[in-house]
Amino acid sequence: MKKAERLSAMSEKSIAHSRRVRSAAAGAVLALGLAVGGTGIASAEPETVCTPSADPLVTCGEEEVVPTTDADAATSTETAPEKAEAGAAEAGTAGTAGTDAAALAEAEAKAKAAADAAAKAAEAAATAGVDSSEATDTSVKATEAMTQASVEATKAAVESTQAKAEAGAAEQSAKEAEEAAKVAASAAADAKEVAKTAQAEADAAAAKAAELEEAAKAAGSGAKTEEAAKARAEADALQAKADDAKAAADANAKLVDDKNKEAEEALKNWDFAKAFAAKAEALAAAWNAKQLAVTVRETQKVATAAETTAKAAESAAATEVEAATAARKAADEAAATAASAQKDADAAAKAAQTAQAEADAAGESATDKRAIADEKAAEAAKKAEAAEAASKKAQDLYLAAEDAKAAADAAAAKAKEAQAAAAAAKAEADAAQKIVDELKAKGEKEIDNGTGVGGEVIIGEHTDDGSGVTKVDETTAVVNKTGVKLVGYYNNKGAFDVVDYYVTDADGDPALAGSLPPVELALGDTASSTSGSSSSNLPAVLIGVGVVGAAAAAATTVVVRRKRHDGTGNTSA
Repeated sequence: MKKAERLSAMSEKSIAHSRRVRSAAAGAVLALGLAVGGTGIASAEPETVCTPSADPLVTCGEEEVVPTTDADAATSTETAPEKAEAGAAEAGTAGTAGTDAAALAEAEAKAKAAADAAAKAAEAAATAGVDSSEATDTSVKATEAMTQASVEATKAAVESTQAKAEAGAAEQSAKEAEEAAKVAASAAADAKEVAKTAQAEADAAAAKAAELEEAAKAAGSGAKTEEAAKARAEADALQAKADDAKAAADANAKLVDDKNKEAEEALKNWDFAKAFAAKAEALAAAWNAKQLAVTVRETQKVATAAETTAKAAESAAATEVEAATAARKAADEAAATAASAQKDADAAAKAAQTAQAEADAAGESATDKRAIADEKAAEAAKKAEAAEAASKKAQDLYLAAEDAKAAADAAAAKAKEAQAAAAAAKAEADAAQKIVDELKAKGEKEIDNGTGVGGEVIIGEHTDDGSGVTKVDETTAVVNKTGVKLVGYYNNKGAFDVVDYYVTDADGDPALAGSLPPVELALGDTASSTSGSSSSNLPAVLIGVGVVGAAAAAATTVVVRRKRHDGTGNTSA
């Protein structure tokens, strides 16, 4: 049941209970009045004194109207001792009825208070239950949000770790590319030096060839042909050695080219280890080439010296033809050497250009990889920041979930306390209702076991023989045929004099009419009715409020005193 429905149901129960108890609460007040005004009722006399009643048909006329007070009761007792004794006995009976009414009224008041307390406790328990349910829902939602945030934080942390790993790999790749660029730049510089040296040697060889060409032109024949031949042989041998050194230098230069190409292919395949090894071998070969170049130069110098000697010998030769031939040969050889040296120089220049291109490419690759590394580092920093923010959010939601759980636990404890209080209040209300039920059962039993009214019933100017009227107590009687409950008192003649009767008010509760009942309403279409004291035909509203009417009559401390004359001239009250 929803909260609004529960509250509505409790409110309806409370209103119904209030209606049931209202008459009993009035009975408690009227019972107190009965105890105060009982003596006044007992001392009522059939005098020519009239007290106004709620009955509009009753008028005082020439009779005197006085309020009935305790002083009047006392004066009446002093002037008529025998009547005071009878009144005292009647007051004792009314007092007993008043005590029962007071007990019932007090029990019903207690039952109403207990029922109200139980209703309030039930309402508080329902409200606490709703609050506990809402707090539990809030705790569940907070826990779900915390769990989701924890998952997001974990995901962000994983992404941050991956980004850091990628940034580290990119940084390593950039460093390796930068180192490779440095090696390529160094190799290009070495290749330029080799090319420069080779060109210098080619220039020297060309100059030597020109010199020998001039010597051949001027050479003649002489007696020193043999000496000239020997010098030529030595010069040729030295030149061959120089040529061998030059060939070795060329081989090393080719090795440098091959290793550089091998390093370039390894770099393209991201095989940095192989590239580094190839570059190292290229550098070693370049170094050897430098050493061989020195050897070539030194050998060439010696060969040049020998050639000079040979030329000198040939020039000294007796035969100009032989000397000329030798000179021509030397010149031709020098020209060939010069051509070879120029070729080597050209190759070295080309190798230097290739090395420079490789160095430029390596530099661009290093720049690109450095840019990639910087980008990866920035991305890693951004993801690390996102991971930190997600972690903080998860921590905040964790604390919020803890608070929500604590609030839910507190609400559940409060609901449990409210339910315990409601159960206790319900038990107290049940106990109070049990007392009320016992008192009502007692009243029902008294009505069922009641006897006839025992005399005449007087309603205004009408007097009935009292048959079919059941006595409830000294001030209340019920007409068996109509179920109307009459309120009055027994006069000194033993007749029941009616002063009021019960009706049902707008709320469906019993209430005093404030006037005498119409005879036809009270007694039916005939003044006489069948006898019998069973209360099985009585309206349920009469049960439990039997003495309320008597209390009302006594509490007003107003007694109707009429002088009624029968046919014999006797006075009846």
